[in-house]
Amino acid sequence: MICSKYSPHNLLSHPFSRSSSMIVLILILNRLKLIKSDWDSWWTYEGISGPDFWGRLNPKWSHCSKGQRQSPIDIDTDLLIYDSILRPIEIKGDQIDGRLINTGRSIDFEIDLSSSSSSSDQRRVLITGGPLSYQYTITNLTVHFGRKNDRGSEHTINQKQFAGELQLYGYNSQLYTDWSDAKRSPNGLVAIAILIKISRNHSNNDQLSRLIESFKNTRNRGDSQSMYSLSLRKLLPITRQFVTYEGSLTQPACFETVQWIILNKPIYLSSNQLEQLRSFQSKLWDNYRPIQATNFRTIRTNIVNHRLLENYRFKYQLDGREILTDVYHKHYCVVNQPIAYRST
Repeated sequence: MICSKYSPHNLLSHPFSRSSSMIVLILILNRLKLIKSDWDSWWTYEGISGPDFWGRLNPKWSHCSKGQRQSPIDIDTDLLIYDSILRPIEIKGDQIDGRLINTGRSIDFEIDLSSSSSSSDQRRVLITGGPLSYQYTITNLTVHFGRKNDRGSEHTINQKQFAGELQLYGYNSQLYTDWSDAKRSPNGLVAIAILIKISRNHSNNDQLSRLIESFKNTRNRGDSQSMYSLSLRKLLPITRQFVTYEGSLTQPACFETVQWIILNKPIYLSSNQLEQLRSFQSKLWDNYRPIQATNFRTIRTNIVNHRLLENYRFKYQLDGREILTDVYHKHYCVVNQPIAYRST
């Protein structure tokens, strides 16, 4: 058994400097040869167990520090590439059952896939279309949010961060048997990101409100509660437009097997609802990974009207007045356009 005196959690509060603490932590972890479950439990979003060190202390997480297709990224709207062959995203299925879990780092909803019999997929949600060449089964949802309303999302738009981000994850159920098999494999995973905004003149998302209301009963790390008939269709905003790129998981082991799809409309929560999340004993706020380098990756979109994220409004100051403005950007490039041939 590992002596609690030298556990990674205790080292985080040791009065050493950050660099000294890291050296001690590396030596102790190497000496004790921590088992996999210990690695999975101690990473955080700050300090020497935070994102800067994910890939340094565990060789199995090397992608976190050495990967070239890491997530999240900033979406620079001037560099988007319009791709005319991107299809709309298709969703088969709707209502799901599962468990809402306080992981100590985030709010997770794990879908109960066993509720689907071998002869029926009525309780599964399947994703196809968009940039996807295969069928993906949605397995879990995660909510990221900040301590303040001006931060919380993992992805940013033109370096603008939002109050939160809802992420839906799925695995390639045509090529792989389950999530564990798919997460390490090519074309293994899909992640759908929906940015969260503070509601002013918009109604709150009913299904997201259900999640938050149920989460009141899971205030401590490790608590969970069953939820039934959550509607994914009502959880998602109504839009056929999106941005997509090839990236990674945003937590260890940062496998680069994820096709990211960022929807062009947000969903809404009230300030009071976010304050409810921040009041839990497990401090879940600021549970977002810093922006990663794009490294010349292609970021495609199917938005055809030369307007991006038309439902996201930004504030700026002009002569002491607060101004709200929509952001419109022309696309940098167009690909896969049909060629018109002129008859002679």
